[in-house]
Amino acid sequence: MSRGAALAGAAAGLGLLVAAVAVLVRGPVGYAELGLDDPGAALRVAVPLLRAVVDLAGAATVGGLLVALVVATPPADSGSAFTPTGTRALRLARWAAWVGAAAAAVSVPATLAESVGGRLPLGPGLVTVILARGEPVSWLIAAVLGVATAVAAGEVRRWTGGAGVLALALAALLAPVATGHAADGVGRDLALPATALHVVAAAVWLGTLGVLALTGDTEPRSWWRAARIGTAAGIATVASGAVAAGVALSAPGGTGVGGHLDYTVLVLLAAALGVVAGGVVWRRRAGRVVWPVELGVLAVVVGLSAVATRAVPPVQAPGATSAPTAVLGYGFAAAPDPWVLATSWRPELTSLTLAATLAALYAGGLRRLAREGARWPVGRSVAWFAGCALLVVATSSGLGRYGPAVLSIHVAGHMLVATAVPLLWALGAPIVLARRTLREAPPGGPEGPAEWLEHVLAAPTLRVACHPVVAVVLVVGSPALLYLTPVFSLTQPLGWLQPVMTLWFLLVGVLFLGPLVAGPPNGPGLPYLARLTFLLATMPLHALVGLALLAADHPISRTPVLPADGGSGQVFVDDFFVRLRLPWAPDLLADQHLAGVLTWLLGDLPLLAGVVVVLVAWSRHARVEDADRRADLLVGLGSR
Repeated sequence: MSRGAALAGAAAGLGLLVAAVAVLVRGPVGYAELGLDDPGAALRVAVPLLRAVVDLAGAATVGGLLVALVVATPPADSGSAFTPTGTRALRLARWAAWVGAAAAAVSVPATLAESVGGRLPLGPGLVTVILARGEPVSWLIAAVLGVATAVAAGEVRRWTGGAGVLALALAALLAPVATGHAADGVGRDLALPATALHVVAAAVWLGTLGVLALTGDTEPRSWWRAARIGTAAGIATVASGAVAAGVALSAPGGTGVGGHLDYTVLVLLAAALGVVAGGVVWRRRAGRVVWPVELGVLAVVVGLSAVATRAVPPVQAPGATSAPTAVLGYGFAAAPDPWVLATSWRPELTSLTLAATLAALYAGGLRRLAREGARWPVGRSVAWFAGCALLVVATSSGLGRYGPAVLSIHVAGHMLVATAVPLLWALGAPIVLARRTLREAPPGGPEGPAEWLEHVLAAPTLRVACHPVVAVVLVVGSPALLYLTPVFSLTQPLGWLQPVMTLWFLLVGVLFLGPLVAGPPNGPGLPYLARLTFLLATMPLHALVGLALLAADHPISRTPVLPADGGSGQVFVDDFFVRLRLPWAPDLLADQHLAGVLTWLLGDLPLLAGVVVVLVAWSRHARVEDADRRADLLVGLGSR
């Protein structure tokens, strides 16, 4: 065993030991507050230890894939997909995924037994009992995704395949977050995305460093890239952790340090992250790599985090909250009107982080062009930054804040994200900018961002998704599936799904409008007439979704169920908007009719603008072709 492997194993063992000791020191704290019986010392230790194993294994899986994809990369002209170090990292990622899947599977009965006082309810009703509790279900999903990741990791042969497996690994890592502390209580809309980013960034930080040590790679460039990734991930880990802890400690019931041991766990976690962050900054400034210390502290942080998941945070402390706060995590000061929608901001961290990151990357490309003395159309820059700003407005202004409580506002935000933002981004031509500013790897040099971009753009999955027929089905079928079926009423209470749906609408809009308005990244793409045909054909389909909402005779926010007598009719129960008990709540059916109108207008107006853009581009292309033909004709006449 190499020195690096021994140190990485020692760090993981230290993290598990700290978790076990912390559980034993805490004792049976928190169960009485939640109305649960003490499950016994064995389960009290086993559950957080299993969580720590899952987290460490998930970090190793993510880190192994990142080492193979972006850290220890082969020369750009070698024709190989992975280096020997990358191949070893993929092997480690596969075995780590199997370990994580096994620990997640064991966590299903363990968390169920913990919630019922240590006695597992065996019998024919066991499956029903599991499905009725959120935490065991999330572990079951994590186990299934972990198995899929392990199987897929063994079949990776190309860069794009590894990127797909990385997406699976991140999904498995985030599944338990959806039912954790951040998904419940006051401020959950802020705490949940902050915790998700915290988990991902910490896994990237720990996993990249740990796997690179396990592979025994001594290449300076690989460690330099790992240091860059660790610095960025460390900043994201500390910042997102501070947001999540701030939400917990500022909630009703939070009295600061010393009130409960649970608070002390949070403070220890924050302090450990601060120590690690300081070590990373010192390492980067001093030019030295102190990775064993960094790895050990990170493993301890993972152990403490696992223990903290079993504590009772202040956000779950008993207290008087309004109905909207209990359901959504925040309340409303007034009824929505134009002024309130313009001034009632509440950050939606997922979209805000995405918009800020994309704006910063675009600005970096413009800066590099300016240093080289190259010109870039101002209109493209304006369009890109306007799209980023519109994404923030649609998700973090009053549109985002009141969207979960008012259907028409919810629809308005989604339609802006699905059509207007992608149109502006397509006009910004980001792929053209990236290709002009990202430097290709030198002969014999390792692959870098320019080559990774080309790998992504050449991926078969992306080519299929960008096909106009597939893109039309996605961009029209997504709102139809959400608003014209019980999907909306069933998913609206699940707060963690709201940012996921926003990102989905944004993605399908980009896949549809990008190739039609800006052209595909590779090749000439469809003729202009075909582009116009697809744009014009999509407009009445959007209108049909709006008309269906107008014609509905019942609010879509009601959950349909079969009647108890087994008849063929339907009854409607458990209306989500009624559950909010808002004093200014609009008439549900009238608001739904307004939502239908907004679906039509906000879905079709950006498409109409896209038609105008394509017509202008077609006209310019035709003039250029005419000028070329005239030039060829003059050259031919002059040669006679």
